[in-house]
Amino acid sequence: MVVLTACAILVALVAPSVLAQTIEILKPAHFPYVGNRVAVWALAQLHILFAAFVLGAPIFVVISEWLGVRSHDPKYDRLAKEVTKITAILYSMTALTGGFFLLALVTLYPDFTGWLFNHFFLIMGIGYPLLFILETLVLYFYWYTWDGLQGDKKGRHLAIGVLLNVIGIVTLFAIDGPTSFMNTPVKAPEGMTMNLRDFIETTATLWDKMNNFSWMPMNFHRLAGNVTFGGFITGLIAAYMYMFSKTDEERAYYDWMGFVGNFIGISALLVLPLMGYVYAAEFYDYDASIGPYMMADQLSMFFIMQGGMIGLIFLASAYYIWMSLKRIEIPDYSTAVSQKLVAGVLSAIVPGLGQMYNGQWGAGIAFLVGQGALLGSIFYVFSLHAHEGLGLSLLLLLFPLAVLIASSSNAMTRGSSSSPGRSLLVLPVRLLAQLLLALERFGLRRRELVIKCAFLILLLGNATWMTPHAFVGAVSSLTDENEAFLSLPSNWDFLALMPAKLTAVGLMVLMILVSFILYTRAIKRGTIRWGKIDFSSQFALIFLAFGAIWTMGLMGVIRSSLRKYFHIYDVLPDLSPNNFTPTLGYSAVVITILAVIFFAVVSLAIWLALGAGHTAKKGAQS
Repeated sequence: MVVLTACAILVALVAPSVLAQTIEILKPAHFPYVGNRVAVWALAQLHILFAAFVLGAPIFVVISEWLGVRSHDPKYDRLAKEVTKITAILYSMTALTGGFFLLALVTLYPDFTGWLFNHFFLIMGIGYPLLFILETLVLYFYWYTWDGLQGDKKGRHLAIGVLLNVIGIVTLFAIDGPTSFMNTPVKAPEGMTMNLRDFIETTATLWDKMNNFSWMPMNFHRLAGNVTFGGFITGLIAAYMYMFSKTDEERAYYDWMGFVGNFIGISALLVLPLMGYVYAAEFYDYDASIGPYMMADQLSMFFIMQGGMIGLIFLASAYYIWMSLKRIEIPDYSTAVSQKLVAGVLSAIVPGLGQMYNGQWGAGIAFLVGQGALLGSIFYVFSLHAHEGLGLSLLLLLFPLAVLIASSSNAMTRGSSSSPGRSLLVLPVRLLAQLLLALERFGLRRRELVIKCAFLILLLGNATWMTPHAFVGAVSSLTDENEAFLSLPSNWDFLALMPAKLTAVGLMVLMILVSFILYTRAIKRGTIRWGKIDFSSQFALIFLAFGAIWTMGLMGVIRSSLRKYFHIYDVLPDLSPNNFTPTLGYSAVVITILAVIFFAVVSLAIWLALGAGHTAKKGAQS
């Protein structure tokens, strides 16, 4: 083992230097049937999918192991061990696809690969290989010492897991540098007349190239995405094993495991859109022409499909929660929901409605007017269409009035005389507390009713998000002749505007949050009958995993297509005959094929790691 490790390190140190010097003298080869671009696309996407799991899974594996130590619940330790076993198997696939991907780059695009290696040699030639080897050693050391480091030595095993995650995150950040550089290469300082390519090749340092516009947003976006991905794959493992289980004890455990995987996946998914918006904003700041190309022209339908897939993932998660509630026994309150409780819910949704429901019409109307004035003043200040002088004057006039009315109505409602500033600061917390109190007092039937309504709202929100202004791939394809046939009717064109779509997205996220609050509070109040979940819920877990795989492939196409006809945007053009921007239909076919391949490999790894031994054990017992 030591000799093999030393040889691997020697190859990692020597081979890249030789490779960087000889790549550029190679002539590009031609990949048969699919072409060079699709071949590199497929290998890169498969490598990223495997890498996303082996980087994301150890994060919640260590958290699960720590929870097992803290709660003395052996289920957490078993979950962590089973997921680690599958991760160890899939890690070899990560290395294999990465090696084939590098080989394809060298042979199919030698000029570009040599240029990129020369500029990121310390990262791609030395740092990344050494980090990959170190992560491999720590991963297998973490796995093979599992049984030995128990009891009083469990803390040492947790420390190895933490070290594994640190190395994985550093590896992710390191390789994201060259990847993000391809989309947003470092710009020359203002006032410098040097050509961008000359600046990069002669003046820019390695840190300048790494610390480009989209590097850090890409790091956080991929980190949250990897955790989401790992959670959904854990749910896939649980769904398979639940279907294979023959005893109530096994079904109870894998039912619990599916709940944990789904919870982790959706929890990380809720912050993923925010990371995505920050990531997209960096492209706008870097080059204003990328924004319309991304959102309103060539790639607009890709983003509509992305929103649709995220909506479907939300739908599947809401359905899983709906089915999960049926296996929880919750003691219902003997009395109906009180008037105060309804007022609390109404106040949490729209401030002022609760006061009006209690008969305090003056306070309720004053509260609504005050909040409207406050929001209106903020809107005019930040609106691009308002003049600066008008917005400032409205702010100066309406803001004190809004503070006075809101605070006075709040004091009238509570019967106290709080200061205006304190009332406004306490208000969101108070309303949130009222909403949580209302949800806490809901019985099982009311919880199911709310989640059913949330499911319907998710359906409508998803349909609104996927409704385009015109059913064409690009705005340039819309002409006077076909506009009447391809555009929405004038009465429904508001569905294509951003206010409607942002409202739909906001409602979708809100419904998922409410569903999770109801679900988690029901778990605390009721008794869970693990293993008694509806069998159809396992198909929701399988779809969540496949939907996450497919969506990751779609986002990879979007990120790569933003470079247009460049290898390195605005620096190194792609003049090969395989250069093209794929359509959504073509991309969907390729993404689906790759998703099926990855899904099949992961399913095989699950069967090898857990299913085969499970079947053999059952056969021996019989």
